[in-house]
Formats: sequence, C-alpha cells, structure tokens
Amino acid sequence: MPGKAKKSVPPEIGRKAAYVMRNRMALLRSTQEVLAAKGQAATIEDIAEHAQIAVSTVYKHFKDKDALIEATLLYGFKEWEDWAEAFVKDSPDPLERLVFPMRLFVRLHETHPHHAQSVVNYFDVVTKLLPIAQEKMVAGITALAKAKILTCEDPVAAAKNMHAVMSFAIINQVNYPEAIGKDGDKTVRIALSMLGITEAKARKLTETKLPNLTV
Repeated sequence: MPGKAKKSVPPEIGRKAAYVMRNRMALLRSTQEVLAAKGQAATIEDIAEHAQIAVSTVYKHFKDKDALIEATLLYGFKEWEDWAEAFVKDSPDPLERLVFPMRLFVRLHETHPHHAQSVVNYFDVVTKLLPIAQEKMVAGITALAKAKILTCEDPVAAAKNMHAVMSFAIINQVNYPEAIGKDGDKTVRIALSMLGITEAKARKLTETKLPNLTV
C-alpha cells in the first residue's frame, strides 16, 4: 500500500517560518549578551533596546521575562553542545568522546563568555533547567556503563554529580579570572573517579593537547 504523500508547505509560509526563527535566534543572542552584562538587573526594555526591536516584539516570541531567560540559557547550552561535539564526532574512542567535551565545558568562560557569565548570573534558573542540561551527559554515561566501559554502580547519579562538579568549576573560573585551564582539567580528572576511571587513565584523557578553541 503506497505511503501517504507529504503535504507541501507553501513557499510564503516556509519563508515566514524561517524569518521568525531567525528573529528568535537573534533575540536569544542579544538577550544572552544583556544577561551577561547586567545580570539580575536586566529588563525586557534593556533586551529590546540591545536587540533594536520593540518591546512588543519580544512578547510575540516569549510570554514573559522568565520564559525568555530560560530559553536563552537553554539556547546557550545547545549552542555550546553542538560546538563541542563537533570536535569528537569522528573519534573512535568512546571515553574520549565523553571526556573531551567535559574539558571544554570547564573552559566555557574562555570559549563562550556570554553564556558562562549568564550561567553564573542566573544560576538559580540553571538549577531548574538541570534535567534538560544534563540529558546528554546522563545518556552518554549510562550507555558506557551498560557497555561495561564504565564501572560506576549508579550511572545516572554519577552523571549528575559530574555535571554539578563541572558547573561549580565554571563559577570558580568566571569569578576568579586568574584560574587557568589546567585547574579545570584537574577538576575533571578528579571527578572521573566517580565513573570508575583510574587515575592513570584519567590523566591520559585530560592531559592531551587541546586544539585552537577560538569560536
């Protein structure tokens, strides 16, 4: 029996949807910059002015300031995630594919400074979004535990603890600019013990040279 024919989308509707999405992404980027610069004092008016749009346009995309802040933080995590995964997508080593993004995450203040500062400024909101922000790490660690590559007894709890440790590493490095990348690697290396990874293996995974991380 032949499958149902896909409904075609009129060109004008497709163009409108693309236009709306571009505007939404531009608004999220502008919001990220304002949240980083002004912190909790940021207002919808500040964001609209920075984005060079009307306040009413902001409300066409988001029902209120809280919804905009949450969407901006999630956008930042997704943008970083896609960027980080591009470095390891071709790696044959499953542990490298897990750990390398962790090393990048604790350098968030260097590679994605607006997002890093927003995370610090709105950490109370980030804590509410943790189940979403942690999804990839939980899935990755759970899969490696099932494959017997990791030996942690409770992979979900271990993943959440790993994410918490790295999040506080970001806070430390944002608040103390003198902190260096090696401090982040040490944090990751110590945290890897929660996954049953030996110190020798952890050192090997965290001491390889990083590529140019310019975004």
